[in-house]
Amino acid sequence: MASEVYDAIVVGSGAAGGWAAKELTERGLKTILLEAGRSLDLQRDFAPPSEKQGVSKIQLISRATAVLSGQQIQARCMSFSPLTKHLFVSDRENPYTTESGKPFNWYRGRQLGGRLHLWGRNALRIADSELHAAKHDGFGESWPIEYEQLAPWYEKVERFLGVHGSAANIPSIPDGVYDRPHKLTQIEQQLLDDLKVKWPGRPATTCRIVKHNPERIPLPILAAQKTGLLTLRSDAVVSHVSIDANTGKAKGVVFIDRETKKEHEVLGKVVVLCASTIETLRIMLHSTSPQHPQGLGNSSGNLGRFLTDHVMIFQAGPHSPLEPGAKTDPYDFGAQSGLYIPSFRNVPGGERSKDFLRGYSLLGSVGRIDPGWFFMAVGEMLPRYENYVALDRSARDAWGLPAAKIACAHSDNEKAMVRDMSEQLAQLAHDLGLQVDHLQRENFLSRTVYKLASSLVYTKEGALVPGSAIHETGGAAMGSDPKTSVLNGDNQCWDAKNVFVTDSASFTTAPFQNPGLTIMALSARAGNHIADELARGNL
Repeated sequence: MASEVYDAIVVGSGAAGGWAAKELTERGLKTILLEAGRSLDLQRDFAPPSEKQGVSKIQLISRATAVLSGQQIQARCMSFSPLTKHLFVSDRENPYTTESGKPFNWYRGRQLGGRLHLWGRNALRIADSELHAAKHDGFGESWPIEYEQLAPWYEKVERFLGVHGSAANIPSIPDGVYDRPHKLTQIEQQLLDDLKVKWPGRPATTCRIVKHNPERIPLPILAAQKTGLLTLRSDAVVSHVSIDANTGKAKGVVFIDRETKKEHEVLGKVVVLCASTIETLRIMLHSTSPQHPQGLGNSSGNLGRFLTDHVMIFQAGPHSPLEPGAKTDPYDFGAQSGLYIPSFRNVPGGERSKDFLRGYSLLGSVGRIDPGWFFMAVGEMLPRYENYVALDRSARDAWGLPAAKIACAHSDNEKAMVRDMSEQLAQLAHDLGLQVDHLQRENFLSRTVYKLASSLVYTKEGALVPGSAIHETGGAAMGSDPKTSVLNGDNQCWDAKNVFVTDSASFTTAPFQNPGLTIMALSARAGNHIADELARGNL
């Protein structure tokens, strides 16, 4: 494989990789897409439930079985069930370590499409107020790009995938292009009207949900395949980016076949890393050479630093009846969301908090899924140097590669945010007449085990343990200064101009909005830029 030189090598086939491959191939570039996991078997991987799963959300037996079979971390995820467990990795084959006293739950999916198959598909644009929050409160760095630079790429993604939603004229979540409104349940529509009266000044709207894809294979990958310029190589566990000894630029990617464990190298003019935040950082840190002794892109010393994950807590309880038809496909995880309240804390012209910086949103549904209703608060975690990803060479995965070591904990700022989140969720439930008890339909044993195991899932303050939001970002941040950042505003590595990072490792900060749509927009934008720069001979 090493004899052929591709125009571009894309590592990872999830939200970032699919869009990078689509844009590159549609611009005429011969591209190879490397996926660490397997190809999809649509009949096996998305088979309808063989038996009724029941109303339990804890799934005690299946989680216990998973722990015994080597998925002890993955089994903690809220989305883990008999229906989805095969879409999560084996922790036995894919270990990682954490710093003492700083638990982190790293939930991973290794198959074509990655974690897209578990995504709730919330599609939110990020406004300049969040991209440049540092200008308002003085903490950290601003993104090196403006909303207007992202807007056409947001639109391109929305038009191609289809997004259900409605314009709401809320400054912090700019309106997008919607193919139809997101349908609410009858009780949600009533509660949306109630919120306008009971929570004035806190604008609420419907969720904005990417249309369900019954084809399962991500649509951008299908589009890339139609060009005839995409080579898809699954079972390719990437070890590192190989470096040209004369130029210091990337010359290719070295990977290990997942099944045979044989090493291969693929050559390319450009490398685009889209493996998901922590895995991308692991690859970059492992890509050492005389030109990059501390890892690819690490001349600033900040590679792996400033890791974040959304701060998240939730409340739930019973509500009857559930409305039929809200979810017809068991793998349609976007159908479980209904209402959305963007951040009302620390927004320009809005409510300010004396206790913490930045903000959080509230997302939920009523009458859609068991036990009846839920609302979760999703907030911004401040990027801090002490939260990092490094290599732990004493721990190796099933292919002999050094594992990631993760250190990530909430600061006093996040802890204060969690206290406010808890108060506001309680107030929301009270004002809307919702009973709080997400374990009401569980039996005594499930309730007991849940409480005993709560330290594996929750912090002392009641938030989900970092990582559990599955919105990890940062570590290879974009910036305007190569002395402090890893990438420039085009997602291009300062230290090796033919290396790009387009997954959320590139995020400068972690705004309260779900990162999915922005990952896709950044990837499409970067793919277009790569095609332009290759045509000009600049890479």
